[in-house]
Amino acid sequence: METKNGFTRFDTINEFKTWLNKQNIKRKINKLQVHHTYLPSYKNWPEDELTRQHNMKEYHMHTNGWSDIGQHFTIFPNGKIATGRSLNTNPAGIKGWNGNAICIEIYGDFDKGKDMMKIEQEESVVACYGLLCKKFNITPSINTIRCHGWFTSSGTYLGGYSKSKSCKTCPGTNFMGIGNTKSVFVKNFYPKIKDYMMKCESINGNTSTNESTNRNDGKSYTTGIYKVTVKGLNIRKGPGTNYDIVGVIRDKGSYTIVKVSGSWGYLKSKAGWINISNSYCKKVK
Repeated sequence: METKNGFTRFDTINEFKTWLNKQNIKRKINKLQVHHTYLPSYKNWPEDELTRQHNMKEYHMHTNGWSDIGQHFTIFPNGKIATGRSLNTNPAGIKGWNGNAICIEIYGDFDKGKDMMKIEQEESVVACYGLLCKKFNITPSINTIRCHGWFTSSGTYLGGYSKSKSCKTCPGTNFMGIGNTKSVFVKNFYPKIKDYMMKCESINGNTSTNESTNRNDGKSYTTGIYKVTVKGLNIRKGPGTNYDIVGVIRDKGSYTIVKVSGSWGYLKSKAGWINISNSYCKKVK
């Protein structure tokens, strides 16, 4: 963790979680916004995260005429998260939907044919929204988490992305490899956040688990053979995103899980733990 230029960068999800739990927020928060930076994109990466935050603040204030940087958080390609404006201040993110909201900018241009989100960034995105939902008692849904591209330039809510009516494609037509439409958020993005929130409850001891089965997300996981269904799946030192990454599975192969903790499975090869939930894997045997 480092603080510079009035911003703080969190190098791990645990650092962000600890900081967030200590925050005393005086305004009501019941909405979370989803954005991509568009510019800067991965073409500008790598760079110093806190210097980038400062530069975005300067642009937002002196070019856009805003009172501060627009967003509350920025999530970078390496998975690190940096603070922005005060959580006690409404964002300058989505016209007509800034009241009681938190604005999160995800570094990159996630339109089709542009940046493909790195797995470490994707995990931080899911964790960030999950921890914010837990902090403010928000249930992930179409009513509480919305994309900038679901609104017109005048601030009218469209109910989803419309190529002809939306003010922007934000957070990108290939965001997280799934897109920016209402249907993919309902089928994929919200469930990932809910899975993370349930996993946190399991780690904190609020859900009964053992080595062979669990009920931490309403599903039962057991040992056996699982096929990876995503392009890149991190192998971690322990059962959770708070543990260090020790490798990555990239071949969408099938792997034997010899023990289970929550929605995490330990590889027979002893390489480490992977997330075996339905968002990442499918049990084949």
